[in-house]
Amino acid sequence: MSAIDRYIARRLARPFLAVSVIIVLLLTLENSRRLMTLLGNVEQPVAVLIKLMLYLIPEYLGIGLLIAVFVSVAVVFRGFALQGELDIFASIGLSPGRLLRVPLMFGLAVALLHAGLRAYIEPAGEQRLDALGTSIALGNLGLSIAPGEFLGPRPGTMFHVDAVDRATGVFRGLLVQSRSLTVAAREGRVINGGHEGVLLRLFDGHVVATRPSGRLEATSFQAMAMPIALMAAKPVHVTPRHRNDRLMSGDLWRAAFDARTGSERAAARAALGNRFVTAAFIALVPLFGFALGVPPKRSTSALGLGLGILLIVGFVQTIVAIEDGAHALAPLYQVAVLLGFACLALAMLRAQTNRGPGAIEAMLVSASQPARHLSHWFRLDRLMMRLPSDRRPLLTTGR
Repeated sequence: MSAIDRYIARRLARPFLAVSVIIVLLLTLENSRRLMTLLGNVEQPVAVLIKLMLYLIPEYLGIGLLIAVFVSVAVVFRGFALQGELDIFASIGLSPGRLLRVPLMFGLAVALLHAGLRAYIEPAGEQRLDALGTSIALGNLGLSIAPGEFLGPRPGTMFHVDAVDRATGVFRGLLVQSRSLTVAAREGRVINGGHEGVLLRLFDGHVVATRPSGRLEATSFQAMAMPIALMAAKPVHVTPRHRNDRLMSGDLWRAAFDARTGSERAAARAALGNRFVTAAFIALVPLFGFALGVPPKRSTSALGLGLGILLIVGFVQTIVAIEDGAHALAPLYQVAVLLGFACLALAMLRAQTNRGPGAIEAMLVSASQPARHLSHWFRLDRLMMRLPSDRRPLLTTGR
């Protein structure tokens, strides 16, 4: 690798890492509040929240890698153009194709990384996320309650304690009430591992039961195990796409050919197509970054960066829509979309090569001129509407 290749690689590394980390952090912060609502009855919600976020990082990283490759390549070549380095490279005989050698190798490496994430790491994270959600629903992660408060783990069930020993996990002064049973105990503790909730071990208490006839019966006990069902999980409609996201590549490949129904086989093939086509698209993203990131001479316009983000989002949404359709020819449709974007990238690269650096950006600027004039006219019109009709001029020639 030559010195110029190493220089380009170093320039690519910083924005790529920065954009990847920022996207993962933004997505994590966006979903943190939603995740906290699931941890109302968990004894250590912060630790469980950290686990949930860790299991979601592969999914967030898969989204961030795609955008980070485009932004890093576009920002680097934009910096080369603004600092005059592209002219220096051209003067020593380096063509755009030669300059794109390192970005294309970089895109290929990220594409392989993305394929590995989607093939093994992301499905493993989804499976562990489901297992953790099941443990939360079953109460295997504990039952958190503050002394003196009334906890309703399920409609019709009330749980109250007078004091909690955090060191030993022992509740004192328990009162548990359901539709037909009221239990008061001197102390108790939660036994994790209930099949449909938590299991309470109670000591020295009384039980008042209501019979179907309405008659009350009271009894005392020295020790008793009492199950408490937690809030039932809301039924979630799992689409074939979400179900296939939890399958490793080997399992997904077997499902694509050995599934019981034709719809399951079609959905599995569409999921395989999504994974491979998205990885192949990442290898093409450096071409979009070079074509849309370089501004024309004596210009700092950045319309190409916005257009590139829109193209990436449009590609992802199109591929996902095809996968959701689960058509028998879904992989062919996905390959056709990929070929269409590849032709667009090559056409942009050819225009950039034939017409000079910044040709695509110059076209975008020219195409945006009517919209700019229109927005400028509306802005002035709103400014004139805000001015009162009897406003005195700011400058006068006399009294």
